[in-house]
Amino acid sequence: MAKKKARVRLVDTTFRDAQQSLLGGNLRSEEIIPIAAKMDVIGFAAMEAFGGATFETQLRRHEDPWDYLRKLGKVTPDTPIQALIRGQNLVSKRNFADDVVELFVKHAAKSGVDVFRVFDPLNDLRNMESAIGAALKAKKLVQGALSYAVSPAHNLELWGSLAKGLVDMGCHEIVIKDTSGLLSPQATWELVTTLKQAVNVPIDVHSHCSSGMAPMAYMAAVEAGAEVLDVAISPLAWGTSQPAAESVVAALAGGEYDTGLNLDTMWDVQHDVEELKKRHLEHLNPVADRVDASILRYQMPSQMLEDIYHQLGAHNAGARIAEVMEEANRVRRELGYPPLVAPIRQMIATQAVYNVIGGERYATVTQELKDYLQGLYGRPPAPADHELRRLVLGREEPITIRPADLLEPQVETARQQVRKLGYDPSDDNVLIHLMFPSIAQEYLRGPSPKTDGSKPGPVPVAASPSPQPDPPPVPAPAPAASVVEFDVEVEGEVFKVRVSGAGMSVMPVAGAAPAAGATTTPPLKNSEGTVLAPMQGLIVKVPVKAGDAVKLGDVVAVLEAMKMQNDIVTTVAGRVSDVYVKEGEVVSPNQPLLAVG
Repeated sequence: MAKKKARVRLVDTTFRDAQQSLLGGNLRSEEIIPIAAKMDVIGFAAMEAFGGATFETQLRRHEDPWDYLRKLGKVTPDTPIQALIRGQNLVSKRNFADDVVELFVKHAAKSGVDVFRVFDPLNDLRNMESAIGAALKAKKLVQGALSYAVSPAHNLELWGSLAKGLVDMGCHEIVIKDTSGLLSPQATWELVTTLKQAVNVPIDVHSHCSSGMAPMAYMAAVEAGAEVLDVAISPLAWGTSQPAAESVVAALAGGEYDTGLNLDTMWDVQHDVEELKKRHLEHLNPVADRVDASILRYQMPSQMLEDIYHQLGAHNAGARIAEVMEEANRVRRELGYPPLVAPIRQMIATQAVYNVIGGERYATVTQELKDYLQGLYGRPPAPADHELRRLVLGREEPITIRPADLLEPQVETARQQVRKLGYDPSDDNVLIHLMFPSIAQEYLRGPSPKTDGSKPGPVPVAASPSPQPDPPPVPAPAPAASVVEFDVEVEGEVFKVRVSGAGMSVMPVAGAAPAAGATTTPPLKNSEGTVLAPMQGLIVKVPVKAGDAVKLGDVVAVLEAMKMQNDIVTTVAGRVSDVYVKEGEVVSPNQPLLAVG
């Protein structure tokens, strides 16, 4: 007699990945808790509602993510709460020491997390072992997630090997995490079949509907033996989110893959989520709330395509989209085919724009790219291009050890810092300070009652903490429709400054006459050793001076643009003959910065 197939289990992502994908994570805790309580009776295998980028979003709104987690656990006694953990990065975008990873996971488990889904953007298992170990120590269910990618480096043999490695670490389940929506039905069937042969644990498939293939991939997954699928309540499904729970339940009902869930228990929740979406229409990303077949053409997630469009628009270079798409794929190949997940996809998109707009490939490199090539993100699927490494790193050798092995313990130092600031050095506050130090102090002070009616953040230990300098105020962005233009004269040269909701641009005014009495500087001649600014930005550092000897690939200036600091390197070796700019100066595209003779 054939063995009866176990029911397919569904994990709900409505309050983490779904709302992050469509609404930018802007649902408030008080909006989520009542609906989550209703969802508890549906019978989901888990409710992914913590971790990822939503942690930072809550802090910026002066919401307490730990208090939210505890409240969520109380109203969902029958549904496990699941957290997404980016390996050694946790919920941030940088590596933390092992003691931070252990404390974060332990505290999350104590606060209500029942399932930890751990992944690494490069699928470097070394970056996942501390989080997996801490979750196992807390006696929680652990999922090892594979960041799905399409490239010559990603074959079935690799996926099977990675899955075995995760199970050897103690993972109870394996997740195919397809954030790009690139899983085709055939690829899904082959991959699930391979994993089922490689490991004896349940397989969960997580895909986004961005390209339109996810529902078909899900059907292929269960036919190949996958036991778990990720879904979202329909108003926050589809687009860059997951397939709708209601649709998947109905599609599988009555057959051998029946979920056992009752659609009648979902309609009330569906109505509540629909009303919630209506209240947040201003946060709904119109690009995310649709199928974009361009993903199939460029083999890139929609978030990456949108990022490239935005950056080109800021440079009035939208017509160069085809060049940048081709360049992005070339950059990815040179970096060793990393999966296109955050934060890697943003790094590649930015570098591709720099390479095209700047006129010379890698004339400007971001600090993130340099860190990547140094091995600080981990080990890529394939070795990075040797010539690119030499250009960017010079004689520096990339590390080969686990990146976190370079870090000293951080928890006790952070606890002392929080205490010195005058706040309770609780695990809640210490972990917030560690994850996002740039916004932690403002969060700990609580919101201003003039602008935010929500409850204040954590109460300080003392009524009057020692005075601390306030961080500089962050100006509110101008409305998109508000544009102001004016001319500014700097040392006899006239610049047109344009300020809009998209930011500020500075460009010289062609033919503008210098002011009376101003001296006219003859135009600088560009030679082979002249280092040019690849785009408009602020010079934050010039680490060399006239007379200094420089080697090929040495950093000769640091330019801040598009919220990133970018190393400007020399493409020739020699001695600096002239430095044309100063720190703090705004430069224009192709403006000479210095000359190497």
